[in-house]
Amino acid sequence: MVVLIIAGLVLSKYAPYTPSKITAPTSLADRKDVPEMVDILDPSNQEKRLKAARKLVERVDVEDALEILEHSPLPHTGEGHLVVHQIGFYAYRKYGADSILKCKDYFLYACYHGTIIEAASDEGFEAIKKMTDKCKASPVRYFQCVHAAGHAIMAMWNYDLPKALETCDSIYEKETEFPEALSSCHNGTFMENLFGVHDWGTNKEVVRNWLSDDPYFPCNYFGEKYQRGCWLNQAARIYQMNKGDMVKTSELCQEVENSEYVAWCMDNVARQIHPLTLGDPAKSFRLCQDAGTDWYDNCLVVNAGSFYSVGGRDQAIFICQNVPPHLKNECYQRVIGQIVSDPIDVRQKQSLCQKIEQPFNNQCLSGLNSLSF
Repeated sequence: MVVLIIAGLVLSKYAPYTPSKITAPTSLADRKDVPEMVDILDPSNQEKRLKAARKLVERVDVEDALEILEHSPLPHTGEGHLVVHQIGFYAYRKYGADSILKCKDYFLYACYHGTIIEAASDEGFEAIKKMTDKCKASPVRYFQCVHAAGHAIMAMWNYDLPKALETCDSIYEKETEFPEALSSCHNGTFMENLFGVHDWGTNKEVVRNWLSDDPYFPCNYFGEKYQRGCWLNQAARIYQMNKGDMVKTSELCQEVENSEYVAWCMDNVARQIHPLTLGDPAKSFRLCQDAGTDWYDNCLVVNAGSFYSVGGRDQAIFICQNVPPHLKNECYQRVIGQIVSDPIDVRQKQSLCQKIEQPFNNQCLSGLNSLSF
């Protein structure tokens, strides 16, 4: 079973994302000897922050730098994202195409973006496929890498959405091993169009030609091939336009005439709700009521998957433990699929399976046994 996780995170300059924290190794989470941190946390000078992040990664290398920043007070906003770009830039210069394997999902895939942008700047767009192919050993990681590529491609085209989508097509349209890769790239491109993480900064002209007051634009501009990637992000735009009114956002999604587009838009509603829980899975049960009666169950299942995708494995299981009986099978199937596909040690996977109630824990363990480790 492969679970496609292409947009588990929601982060924007409009509504900063507060992730559910993953417990870091004590040596990283509690370390006090990070001299660069004063400058990294100084919001008054973004250039100084970027230079400090580069000094940090040069001193401790990529993986330690990522853990230090993820467990620091650095905000999960556009500025924080660009700080973590520096980790990716350095990683590519030191490790080449293999650098993408050292990245983690932190700060909306910022390290991935940095490595891909640096590679493409160095070798052209053809380097992007070479980079993302390195992720194919794990289906989940691969789709995240390709999703990150969509963000990076959009930034590299200076927010020219049609050109970015055409670049996704040229790179991933012929992908046969993972045919969903193309939609994943489109998804990252549309998400970047909405949130503009890379157009953040002083003395830089912001180009936002592909947003409008029409709640269904740009989805209603493009052809069928691009609809999935667009509608899986469009609720975020509707939510922005309605100043955080989730009920109104849900209603507008459900007024779309195409039922498949409605389902994709409502999936995005659920993922908009996820960060509003502030890492507390119990809040999903109240907040998902804003999705409406017909979409309440779907919202809970999506929230379980979203918690897992950002490292909240126990929170995901908590939601499945507490959903109504008729929903348990669907909820656990999603989470079990994520456990099986998770690029973590098999003993960690087994431990997670043991936390799941009967009979679903047996299904989880059976899924692990079917794999070749």
